[in-house]
Amino acid sequence: MIKVFDYILEKIGWGGIISIFLFLIIYAWGIVKKENMVGNSTYVKGLSLGLQQGVRGSYYLDYSFEVDGKTYKGSMKRSFCDECPKCRIPGDTLIVQYENGNPENNNLVLKIPE
Repeated sequence: MIKVFDYILEKIGWGGIISIFLFLIIYAWGIVKKENMVGNSTYVKGLSLGLQQGVRGSYYLDYSFEVDGKTYKGSMKRSFCDECPKCRIPGDTLIVQYENGNPENNNLVLKIPE
């Protein structure tokens, strides 16, 4: 086991090991965040703010929604609009899924699951 670790350390160095470790932590955090929302979801109507171009040239659908009198904003990749073409229109009604107790963890869905 120690020989394997020494071999890996020799090939990629400490920087590579730290990079891989950080990637795994970020990946796991994303999975936990998604699972928390799926297991504890609440749905609310939101409002499309239309397509906006991001800093790297990609387009995103921006939206806002209100929970307990506070307005939250979110964005989805433009590919969501391929499944829901009318959502690009500013002012259109959308369905927002968010984690109960944490509206910052949200995304759009096409319909409320039954």
